[in-house]
Amino acid sequence: MSSSQCRRAQPGPKFKSWIFLFSLFFLQRQFALGQVQRPPVPQFSFMQLRLVPVNPAGRPTSLGGAFTGVADDATAAAINPAGLSFLLRPEISLSHALGWRARDFPVGRTEEEDGTRRQLHFVFDQTFVNIAYPYRGFTFALYRQVAFRSAFDFSRQQFLTLATARPLTLEEQLGASGNFPGIGSEFFAEVIHNAVAIAKALHRRFRLGLTVRATELHLQLHEQHYFDPDLWLRSSFNGENIRIGTNRAEGLYRTYHLHKNGFAPSWSLGVVAELHSHLTAGIVYQYLPTFNVENRITLPAYRLPDRTPADGQDDEIRFPPQEMSVPFQLDLPDHFGVGLAWKPNARTLLAADIALCRNHTLLRHLNQDLPQDDKPAGNGSYIDPDGPQDVRVKNLVAWRGGLEYTLFKWKFNFPIRCGFYTEPNFGLQAVSGDVTLKREYPEELAYFHFTGGIGLVLKNVRFETSVDLSSTLVEAIGSAVVSF
Repeated sequence: MSSSQCRRAQPGPKFKSWIFLFSLFFLQRQFALGQVQRPPVPQFSFMQLRLVPVNPAGRPTSLGGAFTGVADDATAAAINPAGLSFLLRPEISLSHALGWRARDFPVGRTEEEDGTRRQLHFVFDQTFVNIAYPYRGFTFALYRQVAFRSAFDFSRQQFLTLATARPLTLEEQLGASGNFPGIGSEFFAEVIHNAVAIAKALHRRFRLGLTVRATELHLQLHEQHYFDPDLWLRSSFNGENIRIGTNRAEGLYRTYHLHKNGFAPSWSLGVVAELHSHLTAGIVYQYLPTFNVENRITLPAYRLPDRTPADGQDDEIRFPPQEMSVPFQLDLPDHFGVGLAWKPNARTLLAADIALCRNHTLLRHLNQDLPQDDKPAGNGSYIDPDGPQDVRVKNLVAWRGGLEYTLFKWKFNFPIRCGFYTEPNFGLQAVSGDVTLKREYPEELAYFHFTGGIGLVLKNVRFETSVDLSSTLVEAIGSAVVSF
């Protein structure tokens, strides 16, 4: 190539000027857009996670779950395995539940007077299947138990609860300071124990039992959050609570997706001791496993329109799409239980239990600083005035009590039972002073339940029924037990 050809191939001064101006414009635009960063995103939808315990069988439920010190039939395998040593003949038992469970979700006072909407979930599930077999001084059992279950399919529209006459800030547009995002959420959680138990009477007044389990977890969450971009263009609000249209594709801001099926080992160790001819005591420790879980967060491209199109400047805000994967551990709650059972005569049984539930590590390795109450600190960063922990779980105490009275008839017995218990709230609660967080994560320490039931005891067949009533539950459990 000649020198003249080389000179012709080089860009001239005018072309260089256009390149410089275009580059400067591009960098300025990117710099301007870069000043607005996407606000922090919660690592998990903490509001949705609730583990609802399931009672195993009819008789323990009708006694309010106060069965740690009683433990004198095959259902003891799931509660206090030491009680299996009372069995003298093989038994097969099957239990099934029927009812409705309720869950309250915060929505907005324009739709419901109290600002919540209640969703009912129909329950028709097997809860407990058990085979127990005494052999040479030992009693062996194989069982499958549904220990926890929670399910719902919930949606709500976006609600604006600001009472001010000014435009929304970026944080308020995206759900902070009293605003509720639109939500479409599907959640299912189930914990199943597949177990083998062994029990032996070491002394006439002392019995020991051990259960080894393969605990099965089924956990699914698919949730979408919506924020309406048209809110950005409104210059003022009249202070009324406003329900914003339907959830639209243009307002899709983030998606949570979690799917986990797995097994992990767990165990229970129980003791039953006869303190007196009419009084027995039971102690049990139930260890539940930890599961490694991964939550996938999708942040689609999101656009807030230009508020002042007449000024000749393009001030719209665009967030690029992002994908995040957040690993954490779901630590199922253990519990330590103590129970007493008193039989003043052949017809009457009184039982009482206390269970200490270890719940404080329900979710490990997740950042529990939620952005709803964060404040901009400059340079694209945010600070939390209430500290880095906005929600938490608590260690809880469950109280249980029950009474059984048996009517003797010719060729069969007819036991009548009643009881009560407090159900621990295995979920997260707000510790931040922010009003929004307190409504999203209300402090619910426990739910109080009343129980009752009847039984029919024939020669080698027993039928047990129970009814469980609370503010969030109406459920009946039926059990059939056959001994050989």
